[in-house]
Amino acid sequence: MRKVYSFAYLFGICALVAALAGCTQTAAPSTPSLGSDATGPRALARIIAGPTTTAVRTVIAHHDLSPSWISPEISKTTKVLFVTDSGTDDVYLFKVSTLKHLGTITGFTSPQGACSDNKGNVWITNLDGQNILEYSHEGVLENTLTDSTGYPAGCAWDATTGNLAVTNIFDVSSEPGAVLVYHHASGSPTAYRSSAQYYYYFAGYDTKGNLFFDGRNTSATLVLSELPKGAAKAHSIEIIGGTIYFPGTVQWYATGSYLIVGDQFCGNINAACLYHLAIHKAAGTIAGKTNLKGYTGVNLCDLVQGTEYGATFLGSDYNYGSPCSGPASTTYNWAYPTGKDPSLYSTAPTESGPIGAAVSI
Repeated sequence: MRKVYSFAYLFGICALVAALAGCTQTAAPSTPSLGSDATGPRALARIIAGPTTTAVRTVIAHHDLSPSWISPEISKTTKVLFVTDSGTDDVYLFKVSTLKHLGTITGFTSPQGACSDNKGNVWITNLDGQNILEYSHEGVLENTLTDSTGYPAGCAWDATTGNLAVTNIFDVSSEPGAVLVYHHASGSPTAYRSSAQYYYYFAGYDTKGNLFFDGRNTSATLVLSELPKGAAKAHSIEIIGGTIYFPGTVQWYATGSYLIVGDQFCGNINAACLYHLAIHKAAGTIAGKTNLKGYTGVNLCDLVQGTEYGATFLGSDYNYGSPCSGPASTTYNWAYPTGKDPSLYSTAPTESGPIGAAVSI
């Protein structure tokens, strides 16, 4: 039997609504205890997945207990898309060129963000397990980093140093979250914080090694921050030219020399889009926007963390029912930066709560 849990039951109405839909919050939320699905950080992952303005969202937990499988075809596939699913606790592998399903890695405990390194490996933030897992192109576990201080939500790879940045959505002791930087993706990390930020969601490095990350403050307002390369402190970035409502993808777009910042609640409605921010000092000016639609032609409900690769943008729609419309959760490939209608999509396997995406080459 599937277990159904209410966010209100898990966290309390005020803390929940503040995290999801903008209720004013003056105090930090209590940290859920480790333990059952009803009280553990598995449910906390849904804070990342997006807001709803009409009701507290219901969580359906159905952990996948089946063994992992990988198609032999993957060894001949140059580009593989990894997609995390916090609803099934799986990571799905797709062929980028066709979105053919090539495998499923099971056994996670609320997998969230994903990022790829310069070896072609993909890192997965395993929120409930408080660790970050490195997988090879063929889906083989290569390395595990521990995160004892918080709940890892997103990650980013610095091609200039080989460092791995991990965002903790918040700390295990009800303190603000942080960005953890693992030197050469190993050992114990160094923590960095932005004074304006409480929740830390997703992150991305630019080509010079500057780290950008988004999140929210205690009033549920989106905050974008930067940790300049070599700096000891992070600072917030003023967003000019519009409003980004709910944090999503953060990725540097080298071709256009701007920062992609995803909004899971674009235009303050259940829709997803990608903003193009021109960064200058401590300001980010919105210079463009990519709208994304599903294969039925309606707006996506909730793209959490996707990835730009080779003039395309790949990611999944986290469609959690009313008030969303359109098809069930689906993985997509859109032309970038034009976006709009997808060029490819895959409905296999049946996704429950897709979150992150990264491409392995």
